[in-house]
Amino acid sequence: MYFKDLSPGDELEPRRVSDLRGDDMKLIAALLQDPYPPHYDRRRANELGYSGLLNQGPANCSYMLQTVVRELVSPVDLRGLDFRFHNMVFEDETVTARATVAETRVVDEEGIVVFEVALKKTNGTVVVDGTVTARVKRK
Repeated sequence: MYFKDLSPGDELEPRRVSDLRGDDMKLIAALLQDPYPPHYDRRRANELGYSGLLNQGPANCSYMLQTVVRELVSPVDLRGLDFRFHNMVFEDETVTARATVAETRVVDEEGIVVFEVALKKTNGTVVVDGTVTARVKRK
């Protein structure tokens, strides 16, 4: 991906994550040392009225970041993140992350692109949205 080839409205290839697995949620909870029981305890999740284990917010954000990072030279080209959480994702659900070019500009001879990102469930419910700002190769 090159800066000169990007214009506002351009969309990156979406990232679809199908049938999220509860075992993965338990592992992520352990890795993040996240003590919130609905991430790893189905009984507690059910008591709270959840349809299954609750996916971690950082995991949801990572799906959106993947749409942008896979197009960059390196993850260190990320310049800023701004996310808003609206809904929750549970095991066995499918989500799709999308990134659209919102703005392009040159700053100190670097190509800077602001992407609008969103993670949605298959029914269209927005789970997380926001922006990702990144440096993109100019040549």
